[in-house]
Amino acid sequence: MNNFFKSTTFKVLLSVAIILLSATVLATVVSNSTSPLTNVVSIITTPLQDMASSLSAKFDDAKGGFISSKAYQERVAELEQQVADYQSQLVDYEDTKKKLETYEEFLQVREKHPDYKWTYATVIGRDASDVFGSFTLNRGTLDNVEINDAVISGEYLIGVVTEVSATSCVVRSVFDPSVNIAAYEIRTGELGYASASYDMSVDEKCMLTGLDTKTAISEGGIVCTSGTGGIFPKDLIIGTVTSVEQSETDLSSYAIVEPVVSAKEIHDCFIITSYEEK
Repeated sequence: MNNFFKSTTFKVLLSVAIILLSATVLATVVSNSTSPLTNVVSIITTPLQDMASSLSAKFDDAKGGFISSKAYQERVAELEQQVADYQSQLVDYEDTKKKLETYEEFLQVREKHPDYKWTYATVIGRDASDVFGSFTLNRGTLDNVEINDAVISGEYLIGVVTEVSATSCVVRSVFDPSVNIAAYEIRTGELGYASASYDMSVDEKCMLTGLDTKTAISEGGIVCTSGTGGIFPKDLIIGTVTSVEQSETDLSSYAIVEPVVSAKEIHDCFIITSYEEK
């Protein structure tokens, strides 16, 4: 066998086999139109291309869910406008609700006093320097408002018009020292005048003065306008008695009266422009 591998015949056969194998490889390369170097590069770069393609696909998916900062700003602006609209609607609702409540209260007064002529008014200003709580309403002479017209909230007297222009008026509260109201206590019928001192005005209280030293008025009594003098209509409620005190200057007594409605908190009210006795 060793002699065969060393023979000329074996060498010829081996040469022929090498030539045929080379021809086969060459034919394959030519048919693919690629060089061996290209095939090697392809083998190396193909996995990298697959990886890049996968990363690109993931990036495209992320990009599809991305919203620019400008879009966010526009959305925030849109939501803020919606909130502003809702707040405006809420304010309108609350204003309407307050007006309805005010009208309902006054309708009860109108049923008792059909002779009243009145105008609805809204507070448009307050004097911060006035400790007695004066305020300005959006009604004036064009609405038939005059000085000394009574200002009410429901059945409660809250003040009197002291200044008036064409489109507005100034109101002083019932616990202002400059306001003096003829009044009576409804249970006893005792008459007096409702007025206030400086100290009481700060606490939003006034006095029913001129009472007999043996007055029957007691805590919880209701003080109303008597109608005397023709400025205020009769039976408007001024406030409730909180105590009865003895005067230090004479033999009379007086009742401390606390208004039911605070002039400092009023927003809507009615001005009585005319009534039968007036």
